[in-house]
Amino acid sequence: MQYAAACEYLRQIQGENCKLSLDNVRRLIARAPVDIGACRYVQVAGSNGKGSTSHFIAAILKAAGWRVGLFTSPHLQDVRERIRVDGRPVSRRDFACAVSAARAWCERLLTEGAIANRATFFETLFLAALHHFARCRADWAVLEVGLGGRLDATSTVRPEVTVITNVSLEHTNVLGRTLEAIAREKAGVIRRGVPLVCGCAPGMRAAAVIRAAARRRRAPLSEVFAGRRPLTVEKGSAGYFCRYRNGVGEHRFLVRLKGRHQARNAAVAVAVVDALRRRGWEVGAAAIGRGIAGMVIPGRIETIGQRPPLILDGGHNRAGIQALVDFLREERIHGFTLLFGVLRDKLYADMARKLAPLAGRVVLSEPESPRALPAEKLRRYFPGLECRVEKDPARALAIAKKFKKTIIVCGSLYLVGAIRAVALGGKKDGRQAIPRSRKAV
Repeated sequence: MQYAAACEYLRQIQGENCKLSLDNVRRLIARAPVDIGACRYVQVAGSNGKGSTSHFIAAILKAAGWRVGLFTSPHLQDVRERIRVDGRPVSRRDFACAVSAARAWCERLLTEGAIANRATFFETLFLAALHHFARCRADWAVLEVGLGGRLDATSTVRPEVTVITNVSLEHTNVLGRTLEAIAREKAGVIRRGVPLVCGCAPGMRAAAVIRAAARRRRAPLSEVFAGRRPLTVEKGSAGYFCRYRNGVGEHRFLVRLKGRHQARNAAVAVAVVDALRRRGWEVGAAAIGRGIAGMVIPGRIETIGQRPPLILDGGHNRAGIQALVDFLREERIHGFTLLFGVLRDKLYADMARKLAPLAGRVVLSEPESPRALPAEKLRRYFPGLECRVEKDPARALAIAKKFKKTIIVCGSLYLVGAIRAVALGGKKDGRQAIPRSRKAV
């Protein structure tokens, strides 16, 4: 299978067979054509920060001398971003090989009657990632949960450590309408006897749900932010200078990513490494420092250009937008042009209310997805502000540039990816390598 054929196959299966069950993928994992058990896994769930935390963990393990795979979702511009080894996206050739192997893997079990349906879009990419990591002989693989945890495909392998970064209201139509319900879904990643690292504030109701689940499954629990001021952060010219203290000791590290919330994500990653150290894996302080300080993640309060400055952030729920707003206030960025678009199943009214007081004007657009909210419906949430509506992301960016003010792009990772592609000279129509369907994560 060539790369174009692999992408076409993924397009064909978007939206297929999306059942809330792990039966198919469990049977596929049990009959894997490669030795997926030779790799050690870390599974990362959470409402916000799980992507950044996954990147931090992978970077630290790589700095410690291991070969490290990373599986994340969604992608910003190219589907190959979802599968990385040692920080580099899989090549087109290897991606095609991995997807072809996953397809053949499924078709063989379908023919034998071992599974009822072919794998979904997300499951296929997950299987392709496992196949690629095995072929590359990765020592470790960090797996970011796609949605929830209990019924996520990544929950079919047994990790060395599981992680829940935090819990906030998200995907309420699927995960539940309360923090406790969402916490229960995320607690589904907890395995009997496997250490759990939790970044929830200890006093949260969600933390109590996760704590109880860990007790039931006898999973050793590390609460990252328990105790008095476990994390202190000072902003400097080079980034955020952090000191994190836990039961293992004290860690000092520099976070260059923008936004104080990234210091919390880094602290969760450090706690994960400490959990691994308690299990006998050697990771030195120097590796922790190098891994965190060297981390760059596109689309996370990322600045591109200066005329005018373009700041891209993938915040797409209330907590994510609040982290962006906190950064903008700290940097005294206001009166900007907001380029905003969302999916219709998000809490967009709350997101708009947080952003509106800082914005000078708004350009409303639409992410490339069948789930996109029509841009015109957002106008009512920005009363008193000049609003322009342009469905096409590329044309929306052109309109925003005319105001010659800092442009903030947020509301959807899909929108950020499309704008980033245009800003860096990619596709002029603002579309990603593989369009997202309603069911693709």
